[in-house]
Amino acid sequence: MNQFLAQKTPFERGLIVFGTLWAIAKLIDAFTEDHDTVNYSLHHKKKLVYHGIAFEDRLDARLNEHSRDKVFDDCVYDDPKPRSNAAILERKRIKKDQPKYNKHHNR
Repeated sequence: MNQFLAQKTPFERGLIVFGTLWAIAKLIDAFTEDHDTVNYSLHHKKKLVYHGIAFEDRLDARLNEHSRDKVFDDCVYDDPKPRSNAAILERKRIKKDQPKYNKHHNR
């Protein structure tokens, strides 16, 4: 390893060290952060109408809330993940799909 690093420029060594530390931090996050949030999509007549996130144990309540102001007949959700990861995924999906009922993130 020392020979490998000796052949690198100081900038490259810095990138390697920073990258290694970043990877370790991400692993620690993955094992310590709660996996409590699901991403879900609402559909009406097989057409996507909404992307959202909810705490896993509140998903049913969240769907009941949506039934007051959204028309949908199906919900698809994925495995729980850390809330920060779910929020990032939600924004990406909204920007990509621009569902009817998502007013934010889709511009």
